[in-house]
Amino acid sequence: MELNDADRTKALYRRGLAYGLLKEDDAAENALIEALTHAKDDKAIAGELEKVRNRKKEKRAKEKAAFKKMFA
Repeated sequence: MELNDADRTKALYRRGLAYGLLKEDDAAENALIEALTHAKDDKAIAGELEKVRNRKKEKRAKEKAAFKKMFA
């Protein structure tokens, strides 16, 4: 079964949402980036991608602070 671009974009977006809910941020980001390549002007995809990237940034900051306390 072949998907047209609109269906493929929707599937990638939903996959990104699902990975996001599972806190699989790298996989979510990859799926959303791929979806965004098919629909460059889609604000929902761009917004979700921004949320995932912010969550990754916050997670890195927390890890950095935790490691800083361990080795201080």
